[in-house]
Amino acid sequence: MTIKLNRRTFGKLALGAGVAAPFAFTRNAWAQGRTITIGIWGGSQGEFIKREVIPAFEAEFGCTVLAEEGATLANVAKLRATASDPRFSVMFVDDVVVGLCKEEGLTEELPAADMPALENLYPEFLYEGGYGTALGISLGGVFHNTGITPPETYAELWDEKWAGKIKLVSPNNTPAMFFLIVAAAVKSGKPFAEAQYLVDDSFDKVAELRPNVQNVYDSGIQASNEVAQGQADVGLIEYSKYVYPYTDQGAPVTMTYPAEGAFAGTNCQVLVKNAPERDLAVAFMNRMLEPSVQKPLAEYALIAPPISGLDLDEKTLGYVAYPQSEMQARGLFTPDWTMINAKRAEWTERLNQIFAA
Repeated sequence: MTIKLNRRTFGKLALGAGVAAPFAFTRNAWAQGRTITIGIWGGSQGEFIKREVIPAFEAEFGCTVLAEEGATLANVAKLRATASDPRFSVMFVDDVVVGLCKEEGLTEELPAADMPALENLYPEFLYEGGYGTALGISLGGVFHNTGITPPETYAELWDEKWAGKIKLVSPNNTPAMFFLIVAAAVKSGKPFAEAQYLVDDSFDKVAELRPNVQNVYDSGIQASNEVAQGQADVGLIEYSKYVYPYTDQGAPVTMTYPAEGAFAGTNCQVLVKNAPERDLAVAFMNRMLEPSVQKPLAEYALIAPPISGLDLDEKTLGYVAYPQSEMQARGLFTPDWTMINAKRAEWTERLNQIFAA
């Protein structure tokens, strides 16, 4: 009889036979001494992962996890640049590019059998037939200094009373696509779900906002601080994950969600195709979905978890849309990213032309 040995069957045979090999009695011995590189975000999420998640994972698995910060588009560029010789094993990206990464062959399907934590994942947060999972859901809207009365509708921001008082997100950042949908909705009077397909005909409305724009920002963290300091009244559009941690610390900045609606900003993880130390990468992705990580991450970064069954503290529930019923009640809008990805380069160029210094 031939027995195929792998890290699971070997451990069982060794224990059953009383083999005295030291690693047979060491939990996760198969991972000892291995190293993976992951791409993560900055901000409060990145801080928590580097400070709490990675050290505990390294201690349990006897491995090394190297973390490199970057935004979604930069992370995709890294995957493309290293596709022939992968350097990263796990990459954190926004939902906007999970399908793109799959299409370009940069990622692979998650091995569900090796990720038991997937059992608690809300179905809508498993992307592209299993090519990525959500890790946290932010709200997309307007951030503002608490000393001003925020706009009740996005349409109000085109009023001259906001002249020179608005910080606008950079065309290079994903929320800039939300802003284009807002402009199309304001011009057409259509809901976001319809307005997103009218962006091409709405750049005249985008240009009309220019007198009210103080500057274009790249960092939501920096922009939140500047609005808190009174350098501008409002900023749009941004993810709540960059704002609420400062609100919670007592800074005079918070979020508002105008009547037209709120956007869903979903942070995800993907498994790199031909990832170095694939088993260890899968174990790390599974750990990111476990309640022991998701609950404290949500409460630290003030983002909604994508898994069911968590008992979040009252403070966190005041900032996030959780559980699933609350997400549905908020009507969080997720755009048609397939359509937008096909137009994004063109739209970005048109935005740059309008708001170039």
